[in-house]
Amino acid sequence: MHNRHPITLGIRSDTYYCDGCYLQVKFVYACDPCNFGLCVACAFPSPPDDDEQRELHHEGHQEHTLVLLQRQALFKCDACWEEAKDFSYVCITCNFWIHKKCALSPPIIAEPANHHHPLHLIFSIPDEHRYFGRWCNICGDYVPVISWMYYCHKCTYFVHMKCATAPALNETEAAGSDNDPDLIEFPLRSEEALSDFMITQFSKFQVDFEAEHIDTAIALTRPNDQHKIEEHWSHPDHPLQLFQFIINVHDNDDEDDQDTTELICDGCIQPITVTHPSYYSCTQCNFFLHSVCATKLPKLLPVGVSSSHPQHPLALLRETRFYKEVECGVCGCSTNGFYYECEACDMKIDICCAFMPSRIKYKSHKHHPFILRSSSDDLCSVSRYKITGGVEYGCEICSNFQIRVTSVFYPSTMKNKYDEHSITLRYPPLFYEGVFYCELCEEQVNNQWWLYHCDESDHSFHSACLHKPNRTKLGGTIRLDINDKMHTLAFVFKRNARRNAPLYICYMCDDGYTYGTFFECDGCGILICHQCVRGIDGD
Repeated sequence: MHNRHPITLGIRSDTYYCDGCYLQVKFVYACDPCNFGLCVACAFPSPPDDDEQRELHHEGHQEHTLVLLQRQALFKCDACWEEAKDFSYVCITCNFWIHKKCALSPPIIAEPANHHHPLHLIFSIPDEHRYFGRWCNICGDYVPVISWMYYCHKCTYFVHMKCATAPALNETEAAGSDNDPDLIEFPLRSEEALSDFMITQFSKFQVDFEAEHIDTAIALTRPNDQHKIEEHWSHPDHPLQLFQFIINVHDNDDEDDQDTTELICDGCIQPITVTHPSYYSCTQCNFFLHSVCATKLPKLLPVGVSSSHPQHPLALLRETRFYKEVECGVCGCSTNGFYYECEACDMKIDICCAFMPSRIKYKSHKHHPFILRSSSDDLCSVSRYKITGGVEYGCEICSNFQIRVTSVFYPSTMKNKYDEHSITLRYPPLFYEGVFYCELCEEQVNNQWWLYHCDESDHSFHSACLHKPNRTKLGGTIRLDINDKMHTLAFVFKRNARRNAPLYICYMCDDGYTYGTFFECDGCGILICHQCVRGIDGD
């Protein structure tokens, strides 16, 4: 490196950097006329091992030759972006440093421990996959665009270099919730199955509740006459009559098949189905209640009863107007159905969240059980959306795997008007080469997030475009005098499917919205935003 003059050992009192390894040193072999110096380690390098190359031509830095430094140093590697004390290969020309371990990483991992296909070493994220940020499919942390990583093009599967070589879970670690058959596994197979699960939860809870509080004065919402409720606490204006939900199938007359209209319970905001056919209805209003929601919900939940908020007692309530919504403190969603309120915390909880089980299993992380716990304010590990609300389901074993409560309510399969086949909820890695586009909004779908996909039609959908956990019952009407003319306005939800679609404009305040709840006149199409209607005094 310097054969023109001798170099002499000395001490440097000021800041001095070795011309071999670029580290700050105090003892240095220096040539003062040439302003050249080497630290002791670089002046007397140990001979390379048989498997080491003093110079390296690497595909990840094709511009220049990399030189091995015979001294361990703590530095941030330009390959893996990690700081570690290691020997390094450096590029003298452009100050490119990588760990020796990274430089000698294999170009292909033929049989990775955590994936089904071979993984290839790449040196930046391919251009076609830079539309979204990418996270490691093993640890879940961010993968920088220009870092080195291992990649499976069949699945759009990215992993950090260190994660790609990490051992897979052993059998002891993999054991967990599979040994507890009583835990319910989510997601449930369909929207109907979710509704049936909720009603079953209410019924089961009512039986357990009565057994534990048989000697107390805590009241249930039960009528004296099971066939008619003269004045229900949630609908005092008219009596409620008991009915049975029946679907009539007519082979030859489609017009006669009127009983398939979906009825939505005003309590839990879930469909009334043939699995739980008993329901109460007001014959004068579009008001329905599952018989369980009408008669078996405790008016007061004592301390410790609700797994989602065991700290304080909870009182059962409902807003006086159907269009007034409250935000659930557990899941963060709005609802105009029944809710429990904690006065001490000024917190409202949707009844579905109030009766969620304290422990569950989840399909995409089936080896370990999940427990209901306080929110970590992190991203949901299955949907990659920010967790809102005060509670989440967290893995009891893995500290970095959590699921937002609303993600639990997404069904695993759906039938909808956009596709004639069943559409399945898919989790990464997705064995599909290429880029996904949503059939509804026509925007690219991040294939490192979950999505709905149909193999037969090859159609894909954003989960949010296809399904929204429904906590607000729509369809109620109000009458307003607008410009000396009475309008009947229906409570509706509007959302722009495409990014550049025109905004929804409120007739009264002239504000524009990409989505939200509105009141819409079926005759003239006038839209009035939810906020303006709530600001009107009276009916």
